Amino acid sequence: MRLFVVNVGVNMADASRRGLRSPIFPDGTFEFVPIKEHRNFVNCARIPRYCDLPTYTRRADSLAAYVPKSVALYRAHLDPEFNTFTYGDIVSSRSANLRDATKGDQLWFLARLWNYDEAGWAQGSNFYFIGLFEVESNIFVEEETEPESFSADVRQRIQANAHYKRWAGAGDRSAFRVITGRRPGSFRFDRGLQVTPEVAAHLFGGRYDPHERLFRLGDEILTNRNGCPRRVETFGSATRTIQAFLDSAVAGHQEHLTWLSRLAATHAGS
Repeated sequence: MRLFVVNVGVNMADASRRGLRSPIFPDGTFEFVPIKEHRNFVNCARIPRYCDLPTYTRRADSLAAYVPKSVALYRAHLDPEFNTFTYGDIVSSRSANLRDATKGDQLWFLARLWNYDEAGWAQGSNFYFIGLFEVESNIFVEEETEPESFSADVRQRIQANAHYKRWAGAGDRSAFRVITGRRPGSFRFDRGLQVTPEVAAHLFGGRYDPHERLFRLGDEILTNRNGCPRRVETFGSATRTIQAFLDSAVAGHQEHLTWLSRLAATHAGS
């Protein structure tokens, strides 16, 4: 089993350009605010607007409560979605490693969440894991695929996904991939699981050295693909591309997978 990290939702650029942020509340509960849908699909009725998306915490009727009024009527690219457990992505260098995700692997969804209290937005944001899928199937839809090429059961399984909605509702015929999550091994977290140095250390398969502020495996400094030391400060850039960080077939990784799975269970939704 491999553990993939998938960075999703609005980011710092969305916050500065459009005022889009995902809130996390003092009790650790949160709302996931998806990115704005591409302008090519603004007239696709299948794709929900921010004002159409109900909140998870029920603090408000819809996500419109947490986005600027000027954005509330925009179409939202809700991906992943935690009702039927699907995650889709276009074919790109960022998502290329998704082709390797097989049944039994896990996708851990990472998002930046901003502090939000009774008075509104507060200072500070951090990375949090917001949920995970245990991979059930990996469905690749080739470019120019037409409706009759899909079996009824595949259409039924992925119809809630944002990329399927582009395909079915707006005639988009770009290639895309949809990962489906198996129940009961897939869930949205009730509370955000913050990426602390300890959490990052387990994800990287090592331990955190607080004195040098880097990660080690034994005496060896853990590095990224460019040979630079892994650091908490660069966690966002290290996870920008979808990739597997842990593999149960690699010696020593199982203990980290077990630790993370136990931690995830304490944050699991009902």
